[in-house]
Amino acid sequence: MEVIVYYPETPEKQALFDQRVAKFHAQYVENRIRKLQCPTWQKLKLIDAIAETIMEDVRREEEEKV
Repeated sequence: MEVIVYYPETPEKQALFDQRVAKFHAQYVENRIRKLQCPTWQKLKLIDAIAETIMEDVRREEEEKV
């Protein structure tokens, strides 16, 4: 199988592509969490843990830039 990949040509197109990939990923994660066989409070706790992990990564990246 051969796969041809075309990368975005400008920073603006790259940013748009990144946003679309992030949205797709978030929707995928949401759907997977909805399908879990556990109570809603556990699903919410999982979402909070994911959000906190992301925020920690963002803070760490910002600290590395300085």
